[in-house]
Amino acid sequence: MRLASTLLIAGLAAAVAAPLAAQELRDCNRWEANAQNLMDPPEVAVRRFAEGAIRVIGLDTGEPACCSAHLMVMHPLPGEPFPGCTLVSDTGGMGFSGLRMEALTARYDPAAGLILTVPVGAYNGMASVFRDMTVTVNQATGEVTAR
Repeated sequence: MRLASTLLIAGLAAAVAAPLAAQELRDCNRWEANAQNLMDPPEVAVRRFAEGAIRVIGLDTGEPACCSAHLMVMHPLPGEPFPGCTLVSDTGGMGFSGLRMEALTARYDPAAGLILTVPVGAYNGMASVFRDMTVTVNQATGEVTAR
């Protein structure tokens, strides 16, 4: 019993100490990006930047319970009449354990574009561990990156 407890504690310590995995960027043509998954309250879940050209939307699919939150970014695509849409999820397409949309901040860097920072949670097997995720939207190229 003591060995099992020791191994469990060591495994949990390693999970907490391990760095969080990288984000996965996908197009929005998938079930997670459905309008029914809009987080509540909508006035916090939907944010507009660059005179409305960039919209950032918090989504919660409800399941799996550990990782159901995703971030949708609608942004201009150069030379296209309709916006692009990028879904930001955790690795493997799983969602985050939470998004704190009320804490989302934005700043503009002329060399990079709009830089958004939002606290996201990752489930470590016992609890959510929150850290800041940075999403950059470059309107000139239509590129979205996340780290």
